[in-house]
Amino acid sequence: MIRWLSLVILGLLLNGSGLSLLAWAAFQKFSAQGEWFWSGTLALALCNAGLCCVVGAKKPEKSSL
Repeated sequence: MIRWLSLVILGLLLNGSGLSLLAWAAFQKFSAQGEWFWSGTLALALCNAGLCCVVGAKKPEKSSL
């Protein structure tokens, strides 16, 4: 149960931070203020890692007593 909960929380945090960084990189790109490529690449990696954590977390089965 603890492993499942920690993987889901970590996945949601990674996904949220990746989406926030993606929005910042898009703002940098369209305002023509400078570097956006590496922050966009990091945002993509964070979003994918978050999705992998959430999908990879298998919900624990209830033990029958």
